[in-house]
Amino acid sequence: MDAASLTSLARKQHGAINSSQLRTLGLSAKQVHRLIAEGWLAPLRPGVFAVAGSSLTWHQAVSAAVLAAGPGAVASHSTAAVLWELPGVERTATELTTDRPDQRRLEGVRAHRTVAFLECEHTVHDQIPVTTVARTIVDLSGGRSVPELGRMADHGLRRGTLHIDDLRKCASGLRPARGRHTSKVHCVLQRRLRDYDPGESDLEMRFVRALVGAGLPEPVQQHRVMLGSRRCRVDLAYPDLGLAIEVDGWQFHRTRTAFDEDRARANDLVVAGWHVVRFTSTMTDEQAVSTTTAAREQLAQSRAV
Repeated sequence: MDAASLTSLARKQHGAINSSQLRTLGLSAKQVHRLIAEGWLAPLRPGVFAVAGSSLTWHQAVSAAVLAAGPGAVASHSTAAVLWELPGVERTATELTTDRPDQRRLEGVRAHRTVAFLECEHTVHDQIPVTTVARTIVDLSGGRSVPELGRMADHGLRRGTLHIDDLRKCASGLRPARGRHTSKVHCVLQRRLRDYDPGESDLEMRFVRALVGAGLPEPVQQHRVMLGSRRCRVDLAYPDLGLAIEVDGWQFHRTRTAFDEDRARANDLVVAGWHVVRFTSTMTDEQAVSTTTAAREQLAQSRAV
């Protein structure tokens, strides 16, 4: 047994380690049972153990719950708020969010499910996988007032743990859910972002979430492209493939000037070597996924030749 590797990994998780990690370290079930009998490991939750000498803290309990919930699980909601030290939130039952369809029931844990996390919605903080401040604020929006959410946002902005555009992304395109009132978050954003329009954000993010939920890589949003001597932005892009996705909400392109400028820009992108596809508000998520998948496969094949 490599005791140093075991201890080092557990130390990075507040003294907790799970069965899968022990197998990765080369330990058999028989060896794990022996370590338990000898006092090297102490059970915390099914399949999760505390390493001898570690402190039984609240952080260890949260880490153990995340490890027990399986890959992709993160601390969320009130638990995440406490980890980020957001104002007005106290410790309650441990709350987790996972994208696993087969949620594991854990004693004393309230589990939530998401179809897929965006990159701006989860991270590791204080050695624990956790929702970002932006996603945490959105998840708490149902039970908090606009001023309370605003204080959380300002706290994150002051500490540098929140980027306001990430809050925009997290609030946009999410399907309705119990405990989540994105209209309150839009109010917070309208007071902090000049010319913020939730309608345009929702349409763009709706398609981003559809693509990620279908297992496609998350596209780059508002990707900057140089077209000759001028710089333009592509709504969504896969730069490695040269695929640009333009999201057209009719209300934002209904003037003749906007319509003409938009088409001219699309032509310039094609001349510059980009493949352009367009989504509109009338398209379904399934259409967007199938179109994007086909375009990605075609471009990947052409680049492989």
